[in-house]
Amino acid sequence: EEEEVEEEEEEVEECPADGLGVHALASADISATGALVVRHLAVHPSETHDVDGSTAALRMLAGLRSLALAIDVRLEIEPLKRVNKGRYWLAAVAMLQCANGDEEACEVAEELEYGVEE
Repeated sequence: EEEEVEEEEEEVEECPADGLGVHALASADISATGALVVRHLAVHPSETHDVDGSTAALRMLAGLRSLALAIDVRLEIEPLKRVNKGRYWLAAVAMLQCANGDEEACEVAEELEYGVEE
């Protein structure tokens, strides 16, 4: 006799805006030149619909920047030009320039709510 295996369907919940959950995923690797290369960045759909309030992509980029600093490598974001029409790349450029002390970039980042906390 064959036993029937019941498969439990797992409900997919909306990504909570204020709680724990996966808000963004990124893939990165260390290149031959010793840089942390961010290849892909994906944001939960509920985050992408909240254009004015979502900071998921920026928080992921800030985390990747922190990782690069912690392991003492350069953060390479060029591949992000081909992701989401270059929006994540542009946000990363503003964030990195602000973090490097470019006051004009910080003003732009602040207007866009892309500030960087040290």
